[in-house]
Amino acid sequence: MSKVIKWQYSDLFEPRREKLVNLLLSEIIFLKSRLKQLTLNEQFRNFKIALNKLEYLLNTLKNNDTELSDKDFDKVVLIIYQIFQEIINNLEC
Repeated sequence: MSKVIKWQYSDLFEPRREKLVNLLLSEIIFLKSRLKQLTLNEQFRNFKIALNKLEYLLNTLKNNDTELSDKDFDKVVLIIYQIFQEIINNLEC
């Protein structure tokens, strides 16, 4: 989560793609560290699926060398938000 704070106050001219990659990387590391604490198999499986989605998105962003437009940046942020909502909903059940 410290990466998120750094990301919020980083240089305004830092590329959007780099911000998203750093955010995704730090969140994936955090979530993987929590993966061992899950007790129910269904929660574990749903959590793992969501992690795979985040990793796929991270790899896609890393492999794309072009800068994201405002519209694409907003779409990626929305996708990340939806994946986190999915994780939260599965953990609340």
